Order: sequence, then C-alpha cells, then structure tokens
Amino acid sequence: MLILLASSILRIDINGPITPITSNYVKRAIKVANEKNYNYLLIIINTPGGLESAMRDIVKEILNSKVKTIAYVYPSGSRAASAGVFITLSANITAMASGTNMGSASPVSLTGGMDTIMQKKVMNDANAFLRSILKARNKDELWADSFVLYAKSYSSTELKKFGLIDYIADDIDALLDSVGIKDKRIDNLDMTLREKILEKIADPNIAYFLLIIGLYGIIFELASPGWGISGTIGVISLLLALFALQVLSANLVGLLLIVIAFIMFFAEVKLQTGGLLGVGGTIAFIIGSLMLFDISNPQIRISIFSIITATILTLIFFFILVAFAIKALKQKPQTGSESLVGKIATAIEDFENMEGRVMLLGEIWFAQSNDNIKKGDKVQVLEIDGLTLKVKKL
Repeated sequence: MLILLASSILRIDINGPITPITSNYVKRAIKVANEKNYNYLLIIINTPGGLESAMRDIVKEILNSKVKTIAYVYPSGSRAASAGVFITLSANITAMASGTNMGSASPVSLTGGMDTIMQKKVMNDANAFLRSILKARNKDELWADSFVLYAKSYSSTELKKFGLIDYIADDIDALLDSVGIKDKRIDNLDMTLREKILEKIADPNIAYFLLIIGLYGIIFELASPGWGISGTIGVISLLLALFALQVLSANLVGLLLIVIAFIMFFAEVKLQTGGLLGVGGTIAFIIGSLMLFDISNPQIRISIFSIITATILTLIFFFILVAFAIKALKQKPQTGSESLVGKIATAIEDFENMEGRVMLLGEIWFAQSNDNIKKGDKVQVLEIDGLTLKVKKL
C-alpha cells in the first residue's frame, strides 16, 4: 500500500514595517524550519517597507536557507512595498493574491542630508542588490531598474505577466494546490511576547511619545525634591524610547533638538524670560520632531497629527508650570519669620520710648513703633529686625 507523507509547512506573518524585530522573527523561523526539517517556510507578507539593514538580514537568511521559502503577498489589498520587494523576490516561490501590489523600492534616507553623489551611491547599491536577488532566482535582472531607480509599482496581474511572480492565488489552500502540495500540515510560528512588545515599541509614533513622556517625568523630578513615581516612569519611558530610536535609526540631531527644547521650557519656568525661551523651545521642538525620522518616508515616520498633539500638550504643560511659578513668586511666605509680616498683634502693655511687648499668634514679642500704643491696642507687623517686630497702630 502506498503511503503519502504530508508536506510540513511552517507559516509566519510579516504584517507591518520591516524592523530589526522583524528580522529576528524571520531568522528564528528559518532556524526552526531547518532544525525541524520542514519542507517549506511560508511567509505571508503585507508591509509598507522599512529599514534596509533589517531587510538585508532577512534576504540573506532566505537565500541561504536549506528549507524552500514561499513568499505570499496576502490577503487582497495587501502590498509588498520598498523593503518588501526585496524580501518577496528573494523567496524560492513567489505568489500574490488578487488585488495586491508590489514595488516602489527606491531607498530613502532616514537621517537626511545626503548629497547627490551619496544618493546615487545608495541607489546604485540597492539596485545592484536587487539585481543579484533576481539573478539568484532566475528572473530578469532588468526589472531592478524599474523597482529601484524609477520607483514603479505593479499589480499582481502585471507581475505574473512579467514573470516576476510564480502564482496568483486568492487563499493559502489555492496557492499550495498550485505549487503542487496536496497533502500538507501547516504549523504557525507566532512572534513571542517579547517580540510583540518590542515590535510595538519600535513604532515611530509610540517611540516618539515614550520620549516625550520620559522627558516629562525627568523634568517633574528635577522640579521637586527627592525621587518619586514621575522620575521612575520617566526613566523607564526614556530607556524604552532610546531603544526604539536606536532600532529605527533615528536622526541624532532631531533627538538633540527635542531635548534642548525641554531644557529651554524648563529654563523659562525658572528664569521667567517673558516667553523668549518658550518660543525658542517651541521652534526647536517642532523642528526636532520633524527631523527625528524622515518625513518623506511613509514607512518609518511620525504622523503630523502626533507631532501637533505632542506640541500642544507640551505647551499646555509648560504654560501651566509657568503660571504656577508666577503665582508662587507673588505669594507671601507661608513659613519662617517673613510669614509674620502683615499679621495683627495685640499690645499687652503701654509702649514707653516707642518700645513695648505684643502678643502675636500666642507668643510674646518685643516690638517698636513710632505710634503712641496703649495696652490692648491692635497693631500690624511691618517688618522683623532680629527678634524685634516693627509695628504700626491700627
């Protein structure tokens, strides 16, 4: 009797920007697939792109994997843009669902400031890398120019016509049937809890707000003595933000501008410059927020809404601090000898030679006055000279 063994398939899902967390996830999947002798690794892809360094790590692992990889852009409405093009085309078998697209693989600088020569170098390097991938998978290398140099994007139908993908299938079963895998066992390999948390933290908007919260907490702590919950939350948020910013290759100049903005806001609270430092801090904060990630890269950037929200909340926060600081400066002292100025006392004897004793808040004080004060008269404290009050008759 003929026994047909089911083909074992390990499935992973890439759904979102390509980051070092994604790279670690794919590396772990390939390692598991090789160690447990899976027949195929199925990678479901829906990504707007991401970091080039993470993409190259993934491609390298796929090209050197002993287990065959199937890259499937799925479900309908998904895309494999930018870094997703390289990952998809590096697989042994490529497929897309109807209503999906792939393309726009021109590299974008996250740190900005590249001159024309450097831009050409980066572009040519990416183009050569995609050419090598296409050659390794026996596909026409000339299509690299279209994806990288001209940032073209194509539908699944067009890509099948061009011979760049192998299959168009609307679900996983249909895809595997097209490949010729009839008897199959599919195991899912999900991200670990750690990978899921780090992936969320590595979102540019979350990293941005963690940075803001961290700076808030540190400033709260500097404004009050001791160490409290605000300082603890601030340090934790700041460390998480710095991790995410490192993962996302944030612009150091943008980060420094945001930190300088908070220093200027704090100085405004302390120095009361009439808003000069506040205005400077606002400008530095907005510019730094825009520079933190490349605003032209839709894959890795902070949304304008997040920047506007953070700016408004920060200004409100510091305006409230300034208001409290001004109010505190105008308040009379509540403790110490200065707090006695303005208080009402009662003379407990007739003043002789402009001196006598008064009862103030249950205590007997020596007092001096230019007025003629008799026992029982009410007097108001004008100032304090050592242990002697200077008073006037009411």
